[in-house]
Amino acid sequence: MIDEKEYQEFEDSIMNADERENDMGEDIIDSDNIYFEDFDNALSDIDFSELKGDFKRSLSSVNRKIERKGAGKGRIAKKPTAMRRPSGRPLSRPATKDIPVEKRATIRAKKPISKVIVPSDQKVIVEGVSKFILSQKPEVESIKRLGYYKGQKLNQMTLIFNNNSLLDFNLELFNPSMPLDYLYNTSLNLNNKIQVAGGAVAYSDVLFNLLANPALFINAKFVVAGPQLQQQLSVPLQVINKSIEGVEKIDPVNIALQIDNMQVQNDMVVFDIVQNLNRPYIPDGMDVVSYKILAGNTVTMNFWYKQVSLKKVFYKEARESRPLL
Repeated sequence: MIDEKEYQEFEDSIMNADERENDMGEDIIDSDNIYFEDFDNALSDIDFSELKGDFKRSLSSVNRKIERKGAGKGRIAKKPTAMRRPSGRPLSRPATKDIPVEKRATIRAKKPISKVIVPSDQKVIVEGVSKFILSQKPEVESIKRLGYYKGQKLNQMTLIFNNNSLLDFNLELFNPSMPLDYLYNTSLNLNNKIQVAGGAVAYSDVLFNLLANPALFINAKFVVAGPQLQQQLSVPLQVINKSIEGVEKIDPVNIALQIDNMQVQNDMVVFDIVQNLNRPYIPDGMDVVSYKILAGNTVTMNFWYKQVSLKKVFYKEARESRPLL
């Protein structure tokens, strides 16, 4: 049997431990991150009737059994990943964390930060985005200029070429002679081969309009669809600049080299026309683009441009008319 004096000492030690726990407070984390729930479960499986005779020896035997119980669960008090209060309840963490910043702060996190909320009266610099906005490198400038030129919003024209035949289709874009040549060679209408997005304007109408109203082409986007997608992207453009003296200059453009290495889409190419040609491109009937569309492929070309309307240049009434396009 347990001696009464030894039992009283054991009870006093437990009371002192409880008092120390209350003095620590509930928000203090145990240094060893002990899992008290697992400890309680281990104690429930121990038969304390074995505490008899020599009290210290019996207590040591119980301690060894508790350790063996904990070892079967992967060590009771050795999980470093969880943090618990002495009461056994999990330590609650706030969903958000306020970081007071007076002048400057750098936030580094192992996991991506999905949202950063900043008061409207504070200045914020996001390094990667700010460098992109402030950078004046040619490759960055060409992306920022997409759809704009010197701060002015550009117009868009979309041409759709659907080659549903079994033969490759050789095209000279913006050449005013091609509709008639195509008619003589095939007895077909070129407007049925080339469609202008919107359906209200034919391709031949676009050609005659460009002859009278000069247009400066800035950017282009090609979207390819069909069985020979990669082969189509490898087809180069040939920009042929001619003069009435019978002289021509050919500038080849390999659009496959314009594909961004980081882009996900493999069927789209966006490039700066002026930057690749090192000169302005103004289709006036003598500056044409030679291109081949492979059999079965469909190529959609979108051009960003600015155009001068001669009727608005010469006539004040045209400039002041709001309904006139």
